[in-house]
Amino acid sequence: MIIVMRRHLFYILLLGMLLAPAGIYAHEIDLNHAYRLLDEAIGQSERFVQVREQRIQRCKAALEVTTDARARYELCRRLSDEYRPYMNDSALHYIGRCITLARQLGDQAGVDECSIQLAYQCSESGMYQEAMDILNGIDASRIGDAQGRQRYYGALEHLYSELGYYCRVPDMQQRYYAMHDYYSSLIDTAGLSSDQVLQLEEMRRYAAGDAQGALRYSDMRLSRVREGARDYAIVAFYRFLDYSLLGDSVQTRYWVTQSALSDVKNAVMDQGAMWELAGLLMTDGDMDRAYRYIRFAWQCATKFNTAKRNGQISPVLTAISDNYEASLKRANRLLLALAVVASLLACLFMVILFYSNSQRKKLSRTRWRLSETNHRLAQLNSRLSDLNGSLSETNLKLNESNRVKDEYVGRFIHLCSFYIDRLDEMRRRVNKMVKGRDLDALYRFTEGSELRDKNLSELYGMFDSTFLHLFPHFVADFNALLKPECRITLPEAGVLNTDVRIFALIRLGIEDSGRIAEFLHYSVNTIYNYRAKVKNGALGDRDDFENQVKAIGM
Repeated sequence: MIIVMRRHLFYILLLGMLLAPAGIYAHEIDLNHAYRLLDEAIGQSERFVQVREQRIQRCKAALEVTTDARARYELCRRLSDEYRPYMNDSALHYIGRCITLARQLGDQAGVDECSIQLAYQCSESGMYQEAMDILNGIDASRIGDAQGRQRYYGALEHLYSELGYYCRVPDMQQRYYAMHDYYSSLIDTAGLSSDQVLQLEEMRRYAAGDAQGALRYSDMRLSRVREGARDYAIVAFYRFLDYSLLGDSVQTRYWVTQSALSDVKNAVMDQGAMWELAGLLMTDGDMDRAYRYIRFAWQCATKFNTAKRNGQISPVLTAISDNYEASLKRANRLLLALAVVASLLACLFMVILFYSNSQRKKLSRTRWRLSETNHRLAQLNSRLSDLNGSLSETNLKLNESNRVKDEYVGRFIHLCSFYIDRLDEMRRRVNKMVKGRDLDALYRFTEGSELRDKNLSELYGMFDSTFLHLFPHFVADFNALLKPECRITLPEAGVLNTDVRIFALIRLGIEDSGRIAEFLHYSVNTIYNYRAKVKNGALGDRDDFENQVKAIGM
């Protein structure tokens, strides 16, 4: 068997070297060009998501009208594959349905295969105990085919690899890695595809610290995949790890960017490469691009919905927040310095004025000169008054900004605590359903949008009450800017409608229609139409209407 395995691996290596393009890395790497391509792809991400959603809807429509159990099983497999990198909860749901249908068909091999896939998805999303329980519940002795056994050992290898990577207890980490090595040794490469063999060898070289050896296998894998495909993203991510081990910073950033680009084009919400890239850019000092990428990765992670990925992204978000706090402190120090300078100028002015008056009384012969001096002092006084007025206005705006910030920070902390409690309650409820294997109840619980609508209603209620607490006369002042027939009457006291809520966000400094659309869950075009409709009813110049709204309460 060992001779057959070695011969099989030799042929794969020989074929890979023949097929690998000789000039694949001959071009000079332009990281800025790679970043621009990624920026363009992020701008078109909604279109890529629509493509995946259309495939999902076609499968769901076929599932609704299909009565044959085997055909329903295959459709559920396709849906689980579509959801696997897209929405974790839905992927788990459809894998569970596959297991149920396989049992109904009496297909024990299908039950085992789908259970292994379910365990792999659980470990991939950080649900390690669930994955362990599923794999422990599979009788490995009844898996007759070689490929099934490879999948089973591969799932165990992946589980212990994840546990070892994220464990911070040295003794347990060594034990997890020992189990990983054990199950890795059980994988018979003769039963794997050529790419699986190459990936396994690449991982082994990487684990041994042999970056050059890992890259040789990666080169062969790269020659077999189409650029931009989902498989290409996976190969590119492994190359990123290999070059990180090698210490090549340019290649590291290039390949993690290529992986992120392929993920975006394939509507992959499990954006591991994107947050890795954001962390590297933050290290490089490119904070603007790092913020855009980590924000996009956070949005994707929210849709994919796993605590594991959220926990990985949080430290990068925290670092960006710390950088913002440092910038704010620098601005405050500058403002204090300006205030000190202004005070010194005011004191200097008082000294000059006193000196001039005393000199005017003593030196009557210099009256003309003193008159000219007084005229100049008057001009200086006017400039100082203007400066004091500007400083007063700036202080008022800063005080208002700090008041709004403090209020919203307090409300935000309260809201975060509230939703953490609610998520924990939902976790316990879902966990109870999963333990009881009550999949129907779990499906009903996650099927509707009532929970989402309720959360949005509570969020908007919290926003409305906070905003009206800060600006109690906003609605009246807002209507005063409109023609009588265009003025807005709220349906309920203390509750804003969509028109007023949009301009409340503008008053808070959120002017971008995209950000307003994200908060209110409308399309950008809808937000634009709302803004245009209200501005058409303005009493004065419609182009200056939003500036007048931003001045309310000042």
